[in-house]
Amino acid sequence: MSDYYFDDPIEDEPSPRRKVPGILASILILLAGGLFLNTTLAGNIRINSGVSAEFGQGIAVTTACAGSSVLTMTPNSTFVNSSGAGGFYFSSVTVSGIPSTCNGVDFNISVYDSTTSTALPIFASTKTVASVWNNGGAYQGGRGWLGSTITSGSGSFTVSFDAPVALASSVAKLSLQSLTHLSGDCATENICSIGDTGPGGGIVFYVSAAFTETGTACNTKCNYLELAPKFWFSNPEPVGTLMPTSAGSLPSTTSSAFGFGWTNTNYLSGYSNSGTGVYAAVRYGAATGTVGQWFLPSANELGVLWNSPITTQLTFDFYWSSTYLGAFAGTEYCFPKGDAGCGGTGSYNGGYFGNPHSVRPIRAF
Repeated sequence: MSDYYFDDPIEDEPSPRRKVPGILASILILLAGGLFLNTTLAGNIRINSGVSAEFGQGIAVTTACAGSSVLTMTPNSTFVNSSGAGGFYFSSVTVSGIPSTCNGVDFNISVYDSTTSTALPIFASTKTVASVWNNGGAYQGGRGWLGSTITSGSGSFTVSFDAPVALASSVAKLSLQSLTHLSGDCATENICSIGDTGPGGGIVFYVSAAFTETGTACNTKCNYLELAPKFWFSNPEPVGTLMPTSAGSLPSTTSSAFGFGWTNTNYLSGYSNSGTGVYAAVRYGAATGTVGQWFLPSANELGVLWNSPITTQLTFDFYWSSTYLGAFAGTEYCFPKGDAGCGGTGSYNGGYFGNPHSVRPIRAF
């Protein structure tokens, strides 16, 4: 069992270094004051020396991996508005001055109130630990980081909470731990390869540098596409139409471009006479909770799937894309690729929009 040290740099007079036993961690204790709405609109906290320290001030702390190096930890609060109310929330924390001896570790950050020993939820509704992996000096999400955003710097990182949960006025203790890296997987760390199981339970079929899937949660920072699992909606897989067989009031055409599957599906679902395949994808997305946003792929996204190595996950059939060509046509692909019955070729444009073909939604993250 190793020891670690905590320095309190905020007192006016120097104080001797205090040695505290611990396990691969250092805990910075901040005793809370009230929430003050002053000109900076910041939540004030107090540390155990009795000297005021606002959110936004850096405080020195050491960890087991840092040796004699002193890190600076800066908690930040943000006002989150709500209907007729709102409040200041613990929204991010920056850790800087991290030496190379900390390469490879996980930094785990938790917060506590002044009366209980249980960590407070800080993001994603219930998550109590924000984990950041020091991957050789490049900082990225550790296990369970989804719901936070990591900004990597030189010897520093900032972890921001997409939907902060802890009120700044409730934060009395801040804990920073350096621990041996705990390997995650595609669903917990968003470090995925083709064929992995994604956070939505589907199969990853596309991996890329950041791309845009307009309208989704990842928006301009998407890196992966996952295919809904086999028998995603029913067994056997549902067969549906892109639009109904009777013309009625038909929408305008939709895009074939990569990155527009969600936009297309959302648009088509707004028509009362949309096809059963569209409705099935939308219902599935709504039923999968926080990892929803499943949609029918655009023609080009379906083409990417057609060229991926996981097409054996698809039933032998034509599959609808969300690219509606107007009046009586949509874009469809025949799967699996290379099957003699499908001719081993690509897209079949001009498929009658009332044809009952298979549908399989995808999801961007």
